Amino acid sequence: MSSTKIHDIYMQLPVSSQRTFPVGPFPRNYIHGVVDDLFFAVQAVLALRMEGIEAEDIHVMASWDFVDAVEHKLQRQNGLSKAWQRLLTFFDEGFGDTYLQEALQGHHILTVRITRHAQREQVRTLLASNHAYHIKYVDAWTVTDLPSQQALSPSKK
Repeated sequence: MSSTKIHDIYMQLPVSSQRTFPVGPFPRNYIHGVVDDLFFAVQAVLALRMEGIEAEDIHVMASWDFVDAVEHKLQRQNGLSKAWQRLLTFFDEGFGDTYLQEALQGHHILTVRITRHAQREQVRTLLASNHAYHIKYVDAWTVTDLPSQQALSPSKK
């Protein structure tokens, strides 16, 4: 499928694809992942929708949208807010920086709000099966790495 066709499909996704982060309590109770190709992001969205995840709980940000959203957020912060954000980054093991670096490399960010703890494994599996990596679950107090399929598979020697 051509990149133009994928971009057109991305723009028509029945999910949020804005240049802003979802409103609060973002990023709490979300699963985040990185996808290199928008084709796989589209496939992941379709799989999530087929499993009953509501469209308003799925947020896709193409790399350029994610970078714009981060820049916009940083511009609106004052010096104290920026210092606080840097301190929080230390405690969350660079959670935000990880995704920003991926977006700067042209990779896309997919987030899924989960409403029940039982959805965590289901969503992780769907994202991983669509080539997502750096999959993390974020709740009010913690950031938890969720291994992708590659990390779960025995290494081939």
